Amino acid sequence: GESMFARPLGTKGAIGAMWRSAFEAAKGDEEERTFRVGEVIVPVHQLKGSKEQKELETSFVYPGTDYRIMTMTDRHGNPIFSTKSLPKEERKHARLALRPCGWKLHQQFWRKNGKRISDWPEEIQAGLLAPSALTRFNPRATLPRFASAFARDSVSLAAALAVAVAPIPLAFIGRNFVSLYAIPSASMEPTLLRGDVLLVEKLPQTFQRSKRGDVVLFRPPQSLLDITGPSAVSSNSLFVKRIVALPGDKDIVMDGESQDVWIGGKKAIGPDRGLCEDEPLRLIDRLLKDGKGKSISELGDDDVYVLGDCKAVSVDSRVFGVLPKQNVVGKPLARIWPPLRFSADPL
Repeated sequence: GESMFARPLGTKGAIGAMWRSAFEAAKGDEEERTFRVGEVIVPVHQLKGSKEQKELETSFVYPGTDYRIMTMTDRHGNPIFSTKSLPKEERKHARLALRPCGWKLHQQFWRKNGKRISDWPEEIQAGLLAPSALTRFNPRATLPRFASAFARDSVSLAAALAVAVAPIPLAFIGRNFVSLYAIPSASMEPTLLRGDVLLVEKLPQTFQRSKRGDVVLFRPPQSLLDITGPSAVSSNSLFVKRIVALPGDKDIVMDGESQDVWIGGKKAIGPDRGLCEDEPLRLIDRLLKDGKGKSISELGDDDVYVLGDCKAVSVDSRVFGVLPKQNVVGKPLARIWPPLRFSADPL
């Protein structure tokens, strides 16, 4: 994930990325823009009506929208990781395979332009993007991103603004008893999509009101903080997963090939965990290699085992091991956003 703060200040995380982006922007054209696989870029407006702008929009690449570079090739179709590996005169001919960030954007492209998920990624020549594509942390990308987001979804932004200026007592109640939670990642797809908003109750003794198969929100255990580091995740962050094993459950084993989890000889409860897209760099494979929850003989009296609904990307008990039941602090009451996916049914 992308952390907001790191030490020493300004060297890592989002703050560091913003600092580096601002520094690079200040250098002007002294150094040519390069790209790498996995990077998130934000095109900004080129000269209105220009050939380059029209060509980008024909390929559904719009100013102010976040796109991730999925793969990259040179002009001959050979895979590369970064345009830095090419001679300078060849960099503009590299082909970048772009996909908009987030399922919500996919859905908006589908509704507006008939652009199906299977139609992505879209290949774009690096030379078309080099003059205008910024990193998402570049200060110059802020206004284009806001304008683009408002044009796509003004209702959501208006609602967020209303919450931001809510009276302090309402914020206090929300912090302690009920609140909204926006799904930040793909770890619970297809049950919960990135951008879905949950209404969450956080009354005392949440675990006592939970059962096997329930989706819950929890604070990260120390084992997860040890993996991510304090700069990436704080102890007050919330995660959402599904409880699949309870205190006293025995013989919890992860199949090394399928990465599915079996509990007492039975497959873990929940939906088919293979119905989501792989993360392009398959970072989960590295984390599972030394996973703390790949084999557990028996859960302790205070331990539970949680899984995401997307095994290809979810950092869950397979990685960090057992979750102390006292860390479970919330349960979804309803999915309230987007409106077409509103549901008060159990997830």
